[in-house]
Amino acid sequence: MTLYSRKLPCAVWIFLVALTACANRQTTAKTIPPTSSPGGSNPPSSNPPSSNPPSSNPPSSTPSSPSAPPASGSADYYVAPSGGDSSGNGSMSSPWATIAYASGQAGPGAVVHVAAGIYNGSFSTSSSGTSSAYITYEADTADFSGAVNCAQIAANHGDLTQCPRIIGGSNTTWMNSGDYVEIKGFDVTGGGINGIYTQGNATIITENHVHDVLPNTCDSTGGSGINLDGTNAEVTDNYVHNIGPYPSACGYVQGIYFLRAGGYAKNNISFNNSGFGIQLWHQPSNIGLVNNTIFNNASGGIVMGTDNSGFTVDYITVANNIVVNNGGSGISEQGASTSSNGIHDVFMNNLVEANADSSFSLMNGLSASLTIAQGPQFVDDTGSTSGNYHLQSSSPAIGAATSQGAPSTDFDGNPRPQNGAFDIGAYQYVP
Repeated sequence: MTLYSRKLPCAVWIFLVALTACANRQTTAKTIPPTSSPGGSNPPSSNPPSSNPPSSNPPSSTPSSPSAPPASGSADYYVAPSGGDSSGNGSMSSPWATIAYASGQAGPGAVVHVAAGIYNGSFSTSSSGTSSAYITYEADTADFSGAVNCAQIAANHGDLTQCPRIIGGSNTTWMNSGDYVEIKGFDVTGGGINGIYTQGNATIITENHVHDVLPNTCDSTGGSGINLDGTNAEVTDNYVHNIGPYPSACGYVQGIYFLRAGGYAKNNISFNNSGFGIQLWHQPSNIGLVNNTIFNNASGGIVMGTDNSGFTVDYITVANNIVVNNGGSGISEQGASTSSNGIHDVFMNNLVEANADSSFSLMNGLSASLTIAQGPQFVDDTGSTSGNYHLQSSSPAIGAATSQGAPSTDFDGNPRPQNGAFDIGAYQYVP
């Protein structure tokens, strides 16, 4: 059973061991299975890598009531820097000016096409779709001729003027509270707490370039590039870097940050962040981290734990990831006691090497299996945005991944497997 090919995860994962059953999500109808109640009891952590979730100060503005009717009989709406919220009607020929305004008009099944250009200021979106009819915010070309993938453009050193570039202010750049929402393909930056923040259930955040967020601040308010403060979040194919005052270490500011139960991250590239490349903290459980490439993060690669009394972080699957050259440990479980983390976490088929403290720091007698302890042999390992993090033909990551739970495509959209082989990391080697 393929768990990760554009399907939201079940509350408990099957990953080689029979943890529970999982139902597939059809590609054309996005549904979400129920989330189980967290189990276990644990005291609060006395020294967590991050304290309060960086959701304590999200933007409070909401879209105003429409002053012009939306495009009649269509679920497609359009936003452009040259548009007008008061003068436009949301059609391709008369677009609105802001994503926030379009959100107020969108209903289940709507697609909000956002043209390339610069959009200044923090904002919020609050409308909800349904499990079978998401609201999609999609990055488009300047003339609305097609969608753009700004994560790929950035990773390939392309021209970011092709992207809708969202530049936040002193608060979270994009705060979403709607359920069943997809945020796809944008370039997001800003000096505030988070790049993209969601409280909504079953949010999909995919193909975004999230970078240079909170560059000058390290305090207990925290922050992140992508903050998942809603259940059952899907975070895929994003390019996340320079979150926090990097190269300084700051355990409060993360690249990708899960706070709630349910969800998964796959095919993400997260690097040069002051905190961890991916952090699971507070009340996360039933989460899969698969085929991500995590490197050069100042505090560590991947961390999970809690400071919440009565909660145990459990049923976490960490597989097929490249985790290299990070400060601290490569992959770690942390918390005030052994009950902060459960006994059902799985760590397998990861390439973990050259992290400052250790490759793994696990609790409850858990151990990792089928780990590759060699360098990944990136094509051009500069450790920065100038690099190329595809695999060389001699990389030990090639053919070393498990097929169980592997996504059906890689960061570039190439199919997995190639020549029968599943590779570790966000990129599949293509001969």
